[in-house]
Amino acid sequence: MDSTEFKILTRIFVVSVFLLVLYLVHPFIDAIALSCAFAYMGKPIYDGLKRYFGRSLSALICLLIFILPTVVVGIVVLRDLAVFILQLDIQSIINSLNSILNEISKQIGYKFRIEEDRLIQHILLIWGYLEPHIRSIALQIMALPIIFLKVLVIIFLTYYFLKDGEAVKKVILSYVPREYYRATELFLNKLNQSYKNLFIGSALTSVVIGIIAAIGFYILEIPNAFILAILTGIFALLPVVGSWTVYIPLALYYILLGEVWKGIGVLIFGLIFLTLLPDFLVRPLIVKNESSIHPALVLIAFLMGPLTLGLGGFAIGPLVIGAFDAIFRIKLEERYEDNSNI
Repeated sequence: MDSTEFKILTRIFVVSVFLLVLYLVHPFIDAIALSCAFAYMGKPIYDGLKRYFGRSLSALICLLIFILPTVVVGIVVLRDLAVFILQLDIQSIINSLNSILNEISKQIGYKFRIEEDRLIQHILLIWGYLEPHIRSIALQIMALPIIFLKVLVIIFLTYYFLKDGEAVKKVILSYVPREYYRATELFLNKLNQSYKNLFIGSALTSVVIGIIAAIGFYILEIPNAFILAILTGIFALLPVVGSWTVYIPLALYYILLGEVWKGIGVLIFGLIFLTLLPDFLVRPLIVKNESSIHPALVLIAFLMGPLTLGLGGFAIGPLVIGAFDAIFRIKLEERYEDNSNI
C-alpha cells in the first residue's frame, strides 16, 4: 500500500467516524444546542465566580444557581404557555374585544364595530399555521422520559462547556493547517462574538425582563401575572415588537375599565422597568463593548427557529444564525480592507 492509498483510506475512515458520531447524537442535537445556549447565558456568572472558586467549582455553582433553575422553570413555562394557547377560545376573545371597543365608543362618541366573520377568518388562517408548531412543542415537553434524559444531557454538557469551553478553540485550531490558521481563528472569534450577542445580549436580557415583569405584575395585582410575564419576556426578545406590546394594551385595558390609577401604574412600571431599564442598564451590563447583531437576524433566530425546528429551535436557530452572522461580518471586513487598499 502506497502513501496515496493510505491517505485515501484515512480520510474515508475519518469521514465515516464523523458520520457515525452525527448519527449517534442526532436525536440529542436540540439538547446539545441548548447546552451551548445555557453555557453562554451562564458565562457572565461563571466568569465572575472563577476568580474566587476556580473552574470546576464555579461551573458547579453556576449550574446550581442559574442553569438548573432556568431549565426547570423553562420547561414548566413552555408547557403552561403551550397548554394555555391551545385552550384559547377565539370567539370569547372576539366578544371581549367587542366589549372593550364598545366602552371606548361610549367615551369618545365614535362607534367601533368588528366584522366578526372576516376577523375570525384571518385568526383561523394564522392559527392554522401556528397550531401544529405549538402542539409539536407541547408534545415534546410532555414526553417525560425523553425530556428527563435531555435535561440530564443539558446539565452535564453545560457544566463541561462552562468548565472547559475555553479549550475548545485551542483544540479546533490545533487541527487547522498553518495556511488556514489565521482565517479560522478570525472566524471563531467572530462566531464567539455573534453567540455572545444572541445568547448573552438578547436571550439573557429577555429572561431578566420576564423576571422583572413577573415581580411588577404580582405587586400591581395583575391577574395571570405569570403568563403575562412570560409573554413580556418572549416579546422583549423580538426586535420591533418589544415588551411594550404587553404593558401598553394592559394599561389601556385598566384605564378603559375605570381603574385609571392602576392603568397609569402599569404604564409607568412598563416604561421604566421594562423598556428604559433594560435598554440603558441591563443589556449594557450583560454585554460590554460588543457590536450588536442585526435585528432581522435576531427575529429569524428566536422566532423562526422554534417554528421550524420545534423546541430545539430556541437554541439551534441562534447557533445557525450566529454562524451566518460571523461569515457575513468576515466578508464585510474583507471587502472593506480590499477597498481601502485600492
